[in-house]
Amino acid sequence: MKKISYSFALIYLLLSITSCTTSESAIQTAMANTQAAMPTSTDTPEPTATFTLEPSPTNTNTPTVIPSPTPDLRVIIIDSKEFLLEKDDLPANAKYYLPNAGWISPHHNSEIISGWGKEEGLEYLERTGRIDGWFAYYKRGSSAVKAPEEIYHNIIQYKTGEGAFLTVTEFSTAARNPDWAILDDDFSLGDKSIICIFKEMQPGGEYRVWYRIETAYRNYVSIVAGYGWEKEFDLDYVTMVAELMVDKLSEAPLGDW
Repeated sequence: MKKISYSFALIYLLLSITSCTTSESAIQTAMANTQAAMPTSTDTPEPTATFTLEPSPTNTNTPTVIPSPTPDLRVIIIDSKEFLLEKDDLPANAKYYLPNAGWISPHHNSEIISGWGKEEGLEYLERTGRIDGWFAYYKRGSSAVKAPEEIYHNIIQYKTGEGAFLTVTEFSTAARNPDWAILDDDFSLGDKSIICIFKEMQPGGEYRVWYRIETAYRNYVSIVAGYGWEKEFDLDYVTMVAELMVDKLSEAPLGDW
């Protein structure tokens, strides 16, 4: 309604100007009053649209990567003779002893080649990184106890843990000799252990038996075996000695070559 009133006043003024002899100053005054009476725009401008970047959604199909611990590749660098079975390691009541000097000896790589044959021996040495080893046989000195007639220990050092593991898996006694049967190929001892057996019937119908436990621990292999009449001892006796030998290895300081 205000806009219509302002327009009507302006028309009336102009008609008055054309019909009357009004002075120029009066006309100017009237126009000025008309402009002053015009309302100013009070419209509020619409706000400008703004955009906010939303964070991109996480790809739930991407698997979460959990870092795995770095494997401990340190090795036992102490000479193998230091871990060889000693008489005092065995139960005193069986009175084990070394019959002569030939029952304990180093076992060098050259003897592996002569004993296994050149081709097979060299392959084994190259693939496993064998360094050196020792062996000992102890004979029971008392017949009053139930125990193996003989206890054998062979301790072997390798450059790496992989070499020791390979020896127990691919170059074990049972893998190389079909006369030996595997009783347990995943015995819980060390990094990898297998248990094998060799039985031989005697004329009287009873058995002489070998129980043999071969264990890889870090860069070492420990082999413990017990021999005698089957009725006089069992696997538990040999297991006890095998665990003792691995305990020795586990207490050794570690280093790098």
